[in-house]
Amino acid sequence: MAALESTLHSKQPATQPTQGYTSLPSIYRAIEYNLPRAYRRRHDSQHGYHWIYCATNSNLSAHIYPNVDHDIINISIFDDQNDESKLIKKWSGDLKITGKNWRRRLRQTAGEATVLAHQRPRCPNCRKPLILRERRSDQQQFFGCEDYPSCNGSITIIDHDLDRKKAVSHSSPSAQNSSTGVSAV
Repeated sequence: MAALESTLHSKQPATQPTQGYTSLPSIYRAIEYNLPRAYRRRHDSQHGYHWIYCATNSNLSAHIYPNVDHDIINISIFDDQNDESKLIKKWSGDLKITGKNWRRRLRQTAGEATVLAHQRPRCPNCRKPLILRERRSDQQQFFGCEDYPSCNGSITIIDHDLDRKKAVSHSSPSAQNSSTGVSAV
């Protein structure tokens, strides 16, 4: 018991594990508490504490990166096809950690991110999975057939607004109801 007390009262920073015990700062505990259980906590020197949800059936993943110094949480969807993770820009964005409803917005947005992670679209021509591609001319992302050049099926990526607070704060109640659906392909 004395060893545990000395570990808890040591002068080491709270972000470093001490003898098997990791003290999670309160803001990170609040974030983790409001995420779906499928998200797994990670910690590294580049991102600090962050959470990842991997949808193995679609090879897409949702990543939650808090930046508590700037009061934002970055929620990103990645295409993990072919051992290379590529950010899907239109499905990613920032959520503000301000106001009394930020926890509710985090729960909703993290849930929507898990839904998006399960939605790898299929080719409209041959029904094979589509992969993330980028046009050379303007660097716009789109989903293109994995069987290219044999099949040139593709679809555009639909915008997905992650921070609902801005989108619904100045609209009518009927517009708020229609804007809460998941915009996915």
